[in-house]
Amino acid sequence: MNFKFPKDFLFGCASSAYQIEAGAKEGGKGESVSDHYHTLYPEKYCGGDPAFAADFYHRYREDIKDMKELGLKSFRFSIAWTRIFPNGPTEVCQAGLDYYDDLINALLEADIVPLFDLFHSDLPYWVIEMGGILCPEFVDWFGDYARVCFEHFGDRIPYWSTINEPSINVMASYAYGTNAPFLKDMDLAIKACHNALLAHYRAVKIYKEMGFDGKIGAVIHVQPTYSLSFDPKDIHAMDHDFAFYAGWWLDAMIKGHYPEVLADNTYYMGKLPENYQEDLEKYFVPVDFIGVNFYNPSHAKFSETDPRGYETFRNESYPTDDYGFANYPQGLFDVAMHFKNTYPDLPIFITENGISKRKWGNLEEERRDDYRIRYLREHLREVSRAIQAGANIQGYYHWTLMDTTEGYAGGYKFIFGLVQVDFETKERYRRDSWYYYQKVIANGMVD
Repeated sequence: MNFKFPKDFLFGCASSAYQIEAGAKEGGKGESVSDHYHTLYPEKYCGGDPAFAADFYHRYREDIKDMKELGLKSFRFSIAWTRIFPNGPTEVCQAGLDYYDDLINALLEADIVPLFDLFHSDLPYWVIEMGGILCPEFVDWFGDYARVCFEHFGDRIPYWSTINEPSINVMASYAYGTNAPFLKDMDLAIKACHNALLAHYRAVKIYKEMGFDGKIGAVIHVQPTYSLSFDPKDIHAMDHDFAFYAGWWLDAMIKGHYPEVLADNTYYMGKLPENYQEDLEKYFVPVDFIGVNFYNPSHAKFSETDPRGYETFRNESYPTDDYGFANYPQGLFDVAMHFKNTYPDLPIFITENGISKRKWGNLEEERRDDYRIRYLREHLREVSRAIQAGANIQGYYHWTLMDTTEGYAGGYKFIFGLVQVDFETKERYRRDSWYYYQKVIANGMVD
């Protein structure tokens, strides 16, 4: 089989401001939740202080030069909300606008298409102080922030994502207790999810009313769920797990309603605000595309004791990386086919996909990453196979361009980048996978 890609396919890399930018107290930047909490709860961030990240804030021009040499067609990044509204919902920071103006222009000068997230993992601390995502005013704050970004950058950024991985970022804050405000309350989490969705609707509506030629969507963490057996109860569990984890956002953003399969699941639906259906009908605006972050599959089985009616488990037969992700490339093909069958014709981008190893301290040896080359080859083959089967995949973004802080989950302990970063000196070194990906892009195919 020939694993080719369309000529206009966007081969890219992805990262986020929070994870590589640094410059935490420069350019008028306000305090983020991670800036505030990493010293109070170092165990939650594994030492991953974002103030000491890869210093993209100062080195972006040399990094963009490297991207161009790599052959990247697109770069997915994010705007730090704290650089635009550093101290509250009304004061706009010109220095922040100027910084991103220059960054975006540098990408365009290098013929690299920007795809930018408005919110990727890190909130301004003032949002938490004023009530967080649960606050009714959050929708207005996010809408005002989006409007300013669209006004200043909308003529040059052709692809926008409103929120990155809400199934993780919102739930981690309100249900799992791993992100600020570190709550473990599913009732509050479901309400926060609904409010985040309304904020997404607000941003999409503003963007479309402003009449730009670009596209706007959101980036969703999508993991295919497989059932334990052919037992109808296990299949029911599989459907519910996928519907809540991914379908909750996909159906709401694409069709304007929550997944119908969850209608009888009072554990989830009973926690929504009483007027949730009215909200969906009143404020829904469809997306133009969906970004898919794919790392691993999920498995589910029926449970009599779990209040959800099911429980998830890990299939131990799959190899896992050091981060804990199960390596199952065919899952990416299955996700693509789900989109083809469920949301026909909707463009999708694989906005994140990557593999990690735990750092072992030998910088030179860490550049020999055959495991990442194998991972890239296997997953890009599935992307090509899905395109040839009719999936409307328009781009692939490797996670990540350079080593990052992985936040509460791992700090600087894990290496995901095609480019190695020595976090003591901030020097960059190309890994073997960088040269492999360069060949893939140049040839428009996978070996």
